[in-house]
Amino acid sequence: MSPEESQGRLPGAMHAAAIGAAFVALMAWTWGTWPDAIVDFGRELYVPWRMSEGALLQRDLAWFNGPLSPHVNALLFELFGVGLSTLVWANAAIFAGTLALLHFVLRRATSRGAATVACLVVIATCGFGQHVGIGNYNQLAPYSHEATHGLFLALASLALLTAWSGRGSILLVLGAGFTTGLAFLTKPETFVAALAGSVALLTLASFNARFRQVRAFVAFALGALTAVLLAWSLQVPAHGSDAAWRSTLGAWPQLASSSVSELKFYREGMGVDAPLANLGWMLAWAGGALALLALGIGVGTLVTRKAGEKAGASAALLVVSLALAGLWTKLPWSQAARPWPLVALAALGSTTWCVLRQRGADRRPVLAGCAALSLALLAKMLLNARLVQYGFTLALPATALVAAALWSSLPTLLARRAVPELVSRAAGGALLLALVASSLAATHRYHQRKLTRLGTGADAFRADVRGQVIGATLEWLERQRATSDRPLTLVALPEGVMINYLARAENPTPYFNFMPPELVLFGEERILAALRESPPDIVLLTHKNTAEYGFPWFGRDYGQALLRWCMDNYRPVALFGDPPLGLTLPGEPPLARAPVFGIRAFVRNAR
Repeated sequence: MSPEESQGRLPGAMHAAAIGAAFVALMAWTWGTWPDAIVDFGRELYVPWRMSEGALLQRDLAWFNGPLSPHVNALLFELFGVGLSTLVWANAAIFAGTLALLHFVLRRATSRGAATVACLVVIATCGFGQHVGIGNYNQLAPYSHEATHGLFLALASLALLTAWSGRGSILLVLGAGFTTGLAFLTKPETFVAALAGSVALLTLASFNARFRQVRAFVAFALGALTAVLLAWSLQVPAHGSDAAWRSTLGAWPQLASSSVSELKFYREGMGVDAPLANLGWMLAWAGGALALLALGIGVGTLVTRKAGEKAGASAALLVVSLALAGLWTKLPWSQAARPWPLVALAALGSTTWCVLRQRGADRRPVLAGCAALSLALLAKMLLNARLVQYGFTLALPATALVAAALWSSLPTLLARRAVPELVSRAAGGALLLALVASSLAATHRYHQRKLTRLGTGADAFRADVRGQVIGATLEWLERQRATSDRPLTLVALPEGVMINYLARAENPTPYFNFMPPELVLFGEERILAALRESPPDIVLLTHKNTAEYGFPWFGRDYGQALLRWCMDNYRPVALFGDPPLGLTLPGEPPLARAPVFGIRAFVRNAR
């Protein structure tokens, strides 16, 4: 290897080392904190566990997303053993792959340095952190594996088309179509995003060659169709043709026929509950960020004229950092991503315009693909873009795009107007550092509350105060199992399938969550019929406030028939923590305060 080659490869190794070091450091710092003790992630463990033992999706397990992720996770359990740690290590590998794909695409769209900075920001803000009281919004224990798997597949499609760029082998386009077809088997939003990013890149990269464009789109469509048909054919032996189609289509039929999107939670999440107010917040955050950038760049440029570019960059960094420090306790940092849709829209519009004017095939089609992918993912939170909750995946590409723009695109643009690149990069870097610091600070606050060890062996993780109640419940269930001559069956209302998984207690019905979205998707009468046909040995009533959906309390605001069935057919035998849902039974003292968390156990009445 020549000295020139060695020097050319060294920077790439240093970039990879920086990303790897940040990945390992944050994974070690947050170790064992990723799942939530009761919300969402229990489903992600319970379903593949049951499938690894022979249960079938749709027939034995009611499922509302595509079939890819549960089958992948069930296969992992069969190969490496059932356990939380199996999914954690697999998810760490997938996240590492996501970062590698993101770096490759951004390096081609902007610069190596910008791609590295973007990946570092993504690791700190969307990788391992916790921004709200509920866990699961991270890459290692996601609330839905369809979200992380779908994002990986969307970026894989973009990376294959980036490698193609209108000049490579058509097999790359075929592969991009295949990965987009696999994304169809996850969640609708990730498929739409994969399709939007891929179509934008395909169209602009082959803009000059009409025949090549048609050939490319045919190859892409063929690849996507192959993935979908392959998934259907693999399910036919177990399900039959019609059921295999229903499983393959996943959430699409339900999305078209149900009113889940009208629930308060999803309307607020998208920002359409108060569109003008949310638009105002978006513009306010964008204006504030631009004002801070202008302040830093202005001061830095003045200092540069007197003391040089490095001094100017230091001044810009200092000024913006001091301004942000003064605003630190006043800003709601959870809303810092509000302007992300504007950035993605501006990037998509400007790159498309440049390609149409210049008919060029340089970096712009790749950047347009990134922007289209980012904008499509943000559509689910368009007027309320955020890094909290679903933002850890939906806002991830846009976060990387913003970081790359502040580090590379904006300095390059301003340099044409005599603004030193180092100065504008320092001002943008200060904003990125503040974003990272706010994410790490929030993570630290929530992780300080996780003092309870829940689960054992490969299932061990750290939990907050709810873990103590769940641990006591698991001990009680173990005692019940010891007195029974057959496996105990268990249902948790309205939520608590994590307890099923940790206790390895089967739910005898296909339904394992009973909150407003599930009752809308599957129907309360259908769920009640399944419970009557296969009643569990034990029912756990868990404390869960679902006001975010517009229906605060199970049994009062929704699920009345389910709670009545429980009270008519089961008797209470144990209470752990506070009375759940604030329901006290005869003989119990009235509540002196609102319940924090509790679980009440019921067993079937003697027949």
